[in-house]
Amino acid sequence: MTRENKVKIFILSFFFINISFLLFVERPISADTAIDSQNSVANAYINVTAPTTNTWSLTAPNFNFGTQTASSSVINSNATGDAAIKIVNLSGTSTSFSLQQSISDFTLVSNTVVLPATGFYVSVANSSDGKLIGSSNVNIFKQNGVVLRSGTMNSGAVTAQLTVDGTTRVIVTGSYKATITSTLVTGP
Repeated sequence: MTRENKVKIFILSFFFINISFLLFVERPISADTAIDSQNSVANAYINVTAPTTNTWSLTAPNFNFGTQTASSSVINSNATGDAAIKIVNLSGTSTSFSLQQSISDFTLVSNTVVLPATGFYVSVANSSDGKLIGSSNVNIFKQNGVVLRSGTMNSGAVTAQLTVDGTTRVIVTGSYKATITSTLVTGP
């Protein structure tokens, strides 16, 4: 078969396919006609169970007090958390709870020098739907303090005030870090 014949066959095939396509496409599409007025009903099922581990999850905010100037007096510095407190209960029950927090000493990132902090006061606003009840000015410095009660979802804004007493010890300059521990406990 010559090259010229191959080209002719290709063109004819292409033309035939296109005409067939146009004939089928131009026909209107319609819905099937029901042959009986009876309908059938079916059901769908799913069984959801609570996980056996990790039934609660908790996310608490970080606080950044920025740069403060060392002083020989008391320094009060305020910060807003970078997020709300988020508590999720996957246990399948409506267990009431409290959220307790405590914060460790602030130590220099580069060594073990401790900032002479005397208080870390947390305030948590109620959630917008009223399911989470926040607390105001709870001192959690090296002690447990209840900052939130009951509900699920996200809290309102979370703020903190750090009190540093420069009257009793010299405040060494540098970057300090402390760890906030959050614990969910049952009950109000």
